[in-house]
Amino acid sequence: MPPDGPSLVGALAAVPAELAADLAYLRNKFQCPDLDPATGLDNEALKTGILALAERLAGQPHPVVKARAFEYLARNVRIDASPHDGFVGFGNWNRNDRLLSGLIRRWDAEVTKEFQQCVGLIHDLNRSGATMMWKDYDHSVPDWDAALRLGFAGLRERAREYRARHEDRGELAPAAAAYFDGIDITYGAILEMLERFQALALRRAGGNPRVGAVAECLGHLRQGPPRTTYEVLQFIYLFFIFGEHFDGIQVRSLGNLDQTLLPYYRRDLAGGTCDEPQVRRLVDTFLLQFASINNYWGHPFYLGGTQADGTSAVNELTYLILEEFDRLAIVTPKIQIKTAANTPDALLDLALDMIRRGNSSLVFVGEEPIRRAMMGLGYTAEEARTCDIKGCYEFSPRGKSNETGVGHINMLKPIELVLHEGTDPQTGLAVGLRTGPLENLRTFDDFYGAYIRQLGHIIELNLRGALDMEQRLDLINPSSVFSATIEHSLATGRDAFFNGCVYNNTSVLNAGFGTAVDALMAVRDVVYVRRELTLAGLRDALAANWAGHERLRRGVLRSRNRYGNGLGEVDAWAAAIARFVANKINLRPNARGGFFTASLHSAKQYVDLGAKTGATPDGRLAGEEMSKNASPTMGADACGVTALVKSATRLDAAGFPGDFPLDVMLHPATVAGEEGLAAMRSIVRVYHGGGGIAVHFNVMDADVLLDAQQHPEKYRGLQVRVCGWNVHFTEMCRKEQDAFIRRARGLAV
Repeated sequence: MPPDGPSLVGALAAVPAELAADLAYLRNKFQCPDLDPATGLDNEALKTGILALAERLAGQPHPVVKARAFEYLARNVRIDASPHDGFVGFGNWNRNDRLLSGLIRRWDAEVTKEFQQCVGLIHDLNRSGATMMWKDYDHSVPDWDAALRLGFAGLRERAREYRARHEDRGELAPAAAAYFDGIDITYGAILEMLERFQALALRRAGGNPRVGAVAECLGHLRQGPPRTTYEVLQFIYLFFIFGEHFDGIQVRSLGNLDQTLLPYYRRDLAGGTCDEPQVRRLVDTFLLQFASINNYWGHPFYLGGTQADGTSAVNELTYLILEEFDRLAIVTPKIQIKTAANTPDALLDLALDMIRRGNSSLVFVGEEPIRRAMMGLGYTAEEARTCDIKGCYEFSPRGKSNETGVGHINMLKPIELVLHEGTDPQTGLAVGLRTGPLENLRTFDDFYGAYIRQLGHIIELNLRGALDMEQRLDLINPSSVFSATIEHSLATGRDAFFNGCVYNNTSVLNAGFGTAVDALMAVRDVVYVRRELTLAGLRDALAANWAGHERLRRGVLRSRNRYGNGLGEVDAWAAAIARFVANKINLRPNARGGFFTASLHSAKQYVDLGAKTGATPDGRLAGEEMSKNASPTMGADACGVTALVKSATRLDAAGFPGDFPLDVMLHPATVAGEEGLAAMRSIVRVYHGGGGIAVHFNVMDADVLLDAQQHPEKYRGLQVRVCGWNVHFTEMCRKEQDAFIRRARGLAV
């Protein structure tokens, strides 16, 4: 990214002068790194060295080979210690091509050939757009409590103690021995790399107190757990890099940051180690690390929650972190706020005011709805209270779980399959069932039944593919950095990302829910109520992308019989479909000793699967995006936000323990002033009170978006919330920009 790139542009005018002087370095730290070649090898040399090392170690267990590759990186990657940054620098960052990717791809091909029987099935499902499946290493959360209590050296020592217990019991099988070897080598390499960093910082300090502080911090982290606010933030940052960039297992939450930092912060203030302004600058610099990394999907941490005595866990750091995030005006990291009846209005107002001013990388997740969803799966109330929020809005028991997301069901595709006797009309692939000739579907109940059978069939195929695909995730990408933090993994001697956690669950996501409901209602109205077309006639109109039927399409698009308008009859159908999906997926055994969970989260598949789906009865044209998450089709919710929330809360969100998010778009005029802020707060409270789990907002004016599209240089800091993450509007493709403009034009002012 060029020096004037948009990722940090919002920070330029807002931050204090002492931080502004560092922004050029921080902006380029990961996007355009400029590191001394004397400190290590370049990207291509590292990749070549890793594959050569793997060849020399051929025949050794994968955890050991990967650990040696990790060690090779730790010894040879370029590093930095700069007076412009309190956090060390890593070279060769490329989130789309991590340095171990070549080795992991090789193992993936080998393991797939040996274990995967459903390669053709998965290929056809993905190609047809009936679903989208892949092997997921993107949703782990380390046990931050254990990691911060023990530190890097302590995590290695604890793993050694568990290995000794296995040996003493005569239970150290070869696979377990390789698992413990991988952890020991990996954490030894981490400590060795900290020594490299410390030595470089000492050489560069030259009387510079900031670089000297970096060296001192690293010296402490080599020996034991972090002791100060600065050391905790440095540890979290280092663990993220080692886990995500080196080990290739995404660290999908930086933890409950306000609660994590609080005891260190208070101790630092009391002992005079630092003052509040210094902590604010430290938090700024920490956040800017992730702004420079700039993962497209954002990087999460969460704030708030409830303490064991039932009081709010919101504290002074909750406000401090939000205030600094607001000051920086960056799109990532992104923040999840655990919200309950005890959450102070002042905190909600601070966050909501940020959103209405354009800093919308925030989502509100309801603790009571999470509790209902988790306890419905057998988790305890305490596991629900202390659960980690991760990824976009997902949640799981802290320190006991890993979860994967292996498939996105296209809930619109069954409509096409019914109309074409189980064959995808775009590709000609027979991925569906033969539900009979259209003339046999004499009533809407007949059509709905055929839709449900096709939907159930796609879900079953997805589960079958996942059962096969997830058999040996540990052989493809052993997770030594993550596994060392999970005590159950150490106790069982099994990789924590495969089946070494207490809970090893798999989420099946769903895209296009609202549009599927609309399409069914349109079939009912057009074919069975008003009899404007036969099913065959509707099929042909859709095959022509509505050409020749424009008037009928306009009528369909104007209909209020669509999900999101608070209509009881429509919402009853929506609730029935949602219940079917939940019942079909939840608690089914997976391949890793856990179970499947349903999620009404679409990620970006509402766009990608929409591109593989033809025109549909709701008036949607071929290739257009579908609805996302638990939200209505773009423009379908014509009766205002109250009706929207009513529709969403008529669904049972507890049936979607993967997650259940609602997207709300508002016009700036409707949220202005104290009344507007109170209205936004009411939406959050009412939605969570009705059982909805996650809610987030876009506040935008179509005229502003259109001007930004035409004059991007004037709006480089303009943010939009895509799904569970934010991007700059001017960086989106034209098609995605147009969709946001159309949605904003439909808002009532």
